[in-house]
Amino acid sequence: MDWKAIANAPWLWFCGFVQAAIGVGQAWYFLRLATRLLERHGGYKQKDIWAIVRGALITAFGPIMAEIFVMMALIIAISPAYAWQREGVGVGSVFTELVQVSNAAIGVGQEFGQPSFNIVGFAAAMVVVNVSCIGWSLGAALFTPYLGKARDKLSRGDPRLLAVITVSSTLGIFGYYAASEIKKGGGRPTAVIAGALLSMFLFKLADWLKVPRLKEWALGIAMFGGMYIAHLLGS
Repeated sequence: MDWKAIANAPWLWFCGFVQAAIGVGQAWYFLRLATRLLERHGGYKQKDIWAIVRGALITAFGPIMAEIFVMMALIIAISPAYAWQREGVGVGSVFTELVQVSNAAIGVGQEFGQPSFNIVGFAAAMVVVNVSCIGWSLGAALFTPYLGKARDKLSRGDPRLLAVITVSSTLGIFGYYAASEIKKGGGRPTAVIAGALLSMFLFKLADWLKVPRLKEWALGIAMFGGMYIAHLLGS
């Protein structure tokens, strides 16, 4: 049997739907729990809570579209069902995904993208890419309960120090990924720099126009703006 037929089989679509349903269920549970805590113990009104939710949804728009681009690349390289199943467990890098598939094929004496790649190579790839997710999944499950204690020790109970640590961590994460993309060359340095400048401009523009809601859209607009500017300058 051709591996491409298996790569788009109904059971693979079903696995993706199961994983997506688990993610949606967890998101809904924590959303309801958080809104109830804010309402009962935080003194927030329903209007204020939904304003927070709306801001979170808008801010997440840019990163979600980035994940969709990842899925499109996997759809082209392998299959729609495979991309759907993998995105259900939070694939963040199509490069890493394709490297794992390639290495799995090499492990069984084949080469991905070549006529030698068959159903055996695809089965090996499915095992490798899904097993690789177990590490961070177990890590999150085992160590998340202790993160609150670690946070309290780091901040020493000072909310101002906690805010500084949070901002520094965020800058470190984004800075690491930005530097990694810049090192790859091509149009990536242009996209990173343009995105950063556009993001700063949008935040300032929101203050000038006194439209704070514009800041909620800044991340998504900056991401797409940076990519588009890099495309224009590179074409």
